[in-house]
Amino acid sequence: MEINQVAPALIYGDAVSNNVIALRDTFRSMGYKSQIYSKWIDPEVSDHAKPLNKYKGDESNILFYHFPLAGGEITDFVKDLPDRKILMYHNITPPEFYFKYDKLSALQCSDGLKEVKGLTDDFELALGVSEFNRQDLVNFGFRNTGVLPIFSDFGKFNSAGKKLKVDSAEDNGVVNFLFVGRVAPNKCYEDIIKSFYCYNRYINTNSRLYLVGSTHIKAYVSHLENLIKGLEIEDSIIFTGKVKDEELAEHYRNADVFLCMSEHEGFCVPLLEAMHFHVPIVAYRATGVPYTLGDSGLLVAEKNYVKIAELINVLLQDQKFKQRIITKQDRRLEDFDRAHVREKINRIIETIANSQENSDLSKPVSSEV
Repeated sequence: MEINQVAPALIYGDAVSNNVIALRDTFRSMGYKSQIYSKWIDPEVSDHAKPLNKYKGDESNILFYHFPLAGGEITDFVKDLPDRKILMYHNITPPEFYFKYDKLSALQCSDGLKEVKGLTDDFELALGVSEFNRQDLVNFGFRNTGVLPIFSDFGKFNSAGKKLKVDSAEDNGVVNFLFVGRVAPNKCYEDIIKSFYCYNRYINTNSRLYLVGSTHIKAYVSHLENLIKGLEIEDSIIFTGKVKDEELAEHYRNADVFLCMSEHEGFCVPLLEAMHFHVPIVAYRATGVPYTLGDSGLLVAEKNYVKIAELINVLLQDQKFKQRIITKQDRRLEDFDRAHVREKINRIIETIANSQENSDLSKPVSSEV
């Protein structure tokens, strides 16, 4: 038996792609033959995948299909394979977030939601990367569901890389705010900027906000730039664009606080990365974020920018308080290590194998970590 994966695209630095590669390595470490097949393969990760049209399938294999915005012909290809199929659902952003800035993305999200709701009879099992995603799958009509959380291979950050020219509190007292993620409307960059503005203007002018992630939605980026200009804090906010892993690691090392104001996340891998680098997290309580954080970090229930700025100031000034938060984050991160995920994978494989003799998959096969 082989355990293979289909991902419509494999892209360097992409959270889903990183997880696909980590899963492949885990399957292999468990003694299974395992390959990744993809239609679009980034040259920088081409060693990790084979062209989709090379996969023939086999009824003895288990196939994980990582569902995209809208799979179309790729989904049809997967549906026709003889393999025993598992859907991996990473969540689709509600299209209304994109209507104002990117009509194509809004259409892709809308099509993806329609498509996934039509797949309830095509997969033996549907897995979300968080309990929040699993609940979506249940609402879509999938009967056999479970959770297989994302886990990150932090070894990608081990390269020393080039030292960034980033001011830090250790050097000259600068406080660095950080958020990592695509510059997209669902991630509510406006609220990060406004919270930072309150801190920078009223508490500590010696502060910077680093926003690390792809800036391909130009209309949204323009909106944010106009906001920053209106607040007159252009010199204190830096958009880095997409960066290499070694540069990303430096941003985490130089960060004093990780601020997330997103209103829609299926999982939010940067939260794990912030935990790994012992950066205290302040995040808005919405969608998948509280499931990923568990009892760690600091969750805020409302977007009161002044209060968020004051909370961050208390966090940074009170070292004992800060250390308690980091300690909880360290403990939470242990729940996502390879050993825990491997245990869940074993349970899933056993469930699929045993279902040939016992078809009862009515209970979730994997609980939230």
